[in-house]
Amino acid sequence: MLTFIFNKLECVPSMSRLFLALVLGSSAALVPAGAAADIRSFVYTQESRVLSPGQSELEPWTTFRLGRRQYYSALDGRLELEHGVSPSLQLALYWNFATETRDVVQDTLTGELSRVTSSEFASASAELKYQLSDPTADLVGSALYLETTLGPRESELEAKLIFDRALGKWLLAGNVIGELELEPLRNPDGAELETAFVLTPTLALAYLFAHSSVGLELRAPLGLAGEATSTTLFGGPVVRWSDDGFWAALAVQPQLFAFSGKSEGSRLDLSQHERLEVRLIAGYML
Repeated sequence: MLTFIFNKLECVPSMSRLFLALVLGSSAALVPAGAAADIRSFVYTQESRVLSPGQSELEPWTTFRLGRRQYYSALDGRLELEHGVSPSLQLALYWNFATETRDVVQDTLTGELSRVTSSEFASASAELKYQLSDPTADLVGSALYLETTLGPRESELEAKLIFDRALGKWLLAGNVIGELELEPLRNPDGAELETAFVLTPTLALAYLFAHSSVGLELRAPLGLAGEATSTTLFGGPVVRWSDDGFWAALAVQPQLFAFSGKSEGSRLDLSQHERLEVRLIAGYML
């Protein structure tokens, strides 16, 4: 599996590979000693735990996305700073970066393609997470999650219902995620706001070891309104490793099937989604 991932990374532009190397390299250099992180066992599925009051954690995210109808690859970076406010409340700030390379039609008459790369500071986000119940002390752990993202090209509102349950060495978690995407556009008739609403249920299961876990994550983005029109299923393995004050989780998520919005000649939606996503998240207590 790791060989497959590194082979795919060869497709990423040199600037993107440099960005990834800097993220991973700086992550290794920042590892502190003597602290206990708020460890995540999953990447796309949130758990109900929150940081203790006064604790802070730094989380760099790296997401690699590959494969659409024309050539497409993207490297998304996210830097998150979390802080525990009360025994049940956690706040966070994010800074979001994006680099993508795609083939675009340069000449509509001949269909000639041109490969274009762009990089930007995409947006900033703020998060509120409130734990309602504990997965070990109560029958089911639960939490509410709200996030708002503001950017020059696109903004977003996101809400999550989070559920999880610890059963011995097993951890089961599920989320119901609603995302409202807002994109301002300008056309000959004036400015307008393009919207999309996506509902994404996720389900994850992991087996816990002393300093690691191995599991499986599934997610199914359902486009319900606006420009989001397809229904797809992603799924794949997730692994996590942790040490004193540090943890890292890696998920590999190929697109398994498109229930609607299939691209011509394919069982996948390669217009609104990619063939493959790989995401790495790390956490460091401050």
